[in-house]
Amino acid sequence: MTLNCQRCGKPTLVPTMSTAMTGASPHEMTDLQRKLKENESQRTEVTGYINQLSIQLHRWKLRLQTLNERKTELEGELRKTP
Repeated sequence: MTLNCQRCGKPTLVPTMSTAMTGASPHEMTDLQRKLKENESQRTEVTGYINQLSIQLHRWKLRLQTLNERKTELEGELRKTP
């Protein structure tokens, strides 16, 4: 795993802990790795949703801006007519 260094901000490789150091059995380590992978998959999925919704929000903001500009134009034309 790589994380950004808190001091310099550069990517830094995080050393893995051996089973002897963690005190976890091989079964527990496998289970933890599976849970970590599942968690990362869910994080990726949620990030994708956020990106899609951010794009959609941007599109709606542009549409609202266009409608507001059109409203201003129409109101200006309305004032010009006798």
